[in-house]
Amino acid sequence: MKKIFVNYFFTALVIAVTVWILISSSKFSIIPHLIAITDGGLLFLALVCMVLFWFFDALIIKVIVEISDQGIRFWQYMKIALIGQYYSSITPFSGGGQPVAQVYTMKNDYKIPLGLASSVTINKFTIYHIIVTAFALVMAIFKYDFIFEQGAVSKTFIAIGFMINIISTLALLLLCYNSLIVKKVCLLILRLLHKIKLAKNMNDQIFSRHIEEYRSSLRLFLRDRKALLLTCLYTLIQVIVYFCVTYFVYLSFGLRDASLFDILAVQSLHYMAINYIPTPGNAGASEGGFYLIFGLVFPSSVMIYAIMLWRFIIYYLNLFVGGIVVLIDYLYKQNLRKS
Repeated sequence: MKKIFVNYFFTALVIAVTVWILISSSKFSIIPHLIAITDGGLLFLALVCMVLFWFFDALIIKVIVEISDQGIRFWQYMKIALIGQYYSSITPFSGGGQPVAQVYTMKNDYKIPLGLASSVTINKFTIYHIIVTAFALVMAIFKYDFIFEQGAVSKTFIAIGFMINIISTLALLLLCYNSLIVKKVCLLILRLLHKIKLAKNMNDQIFSRHIEEYRSSLRLFLRDRKALLLTCLYTLIQVIVYFCVTYFVYLSFGLRDASLFDILAVQSLHYMAINYIPTPGNAGASEGGFYLIFGLVFPSSVMIYAIMLWRFIIYYLNLFVGGIVVLIDYLYKQNLRKS
């Protein structure tokens, strides 16, 4: 409970500081004028991109779960995805609580075995980081001239971000696919779940059974080339639609100098630069990174408003919709217990 309170408090504090910085900007006074000239249709497309991001998140979970002949309805996959997105928004590194929340939901609500649920979240998490890191590397190669145009601070953040993401991606591969390390990591995770009462009445035999479930699910996933290919393809689409939010925000101001490819490249560099910042939902770092890295794309006259629109769609909307799903799910379960 104390840890949850700290996460909420820190998130609220960073949001408050961010809002204060934006409001105190000399450009804030022209926002009413910018609202009047912003294209609402293009902002709607940015919202559609966010909905597609959730849709493909659910689709990826569905593909990995159904390899093991398990299956639930698609709206239930959507619920798992949105609950994960909510906890990703309120925990450090934009994902600290996501795997645990999704494992909990799959096991408790839909009776998916703990080993399979753990395998689903780890495989999904690993592939996402591989795809997003590879995507950013390809974009950096094609847009290397843009990197050299950045200031020293931006270059430093981008370089550090790339190094950390590449190292963490390699570490994830080692953790997931080395049998000895997998066993140790699974034991650690399962014992942690046991301590927080997610997994009850566990002895060494039950621990071993869950680990074997995980390894069996992992082997099935790696052997099923169609599922592996679909997961990678859906993840790539998910990454692209997520980055396209920035493109439609850009177009909504009537700006046309940068192409879709340019915006995707810059957004991927921004993602690499701020993804390792350990604040809940990258709060504060996202806005600051956007201001630094997109300074060569967005005119200074619209930058503050652009940050507000972009952040509202990719973070606050995520937080709000996911929070509504978590709240409804909680109230529904409380009602069942009383009846």
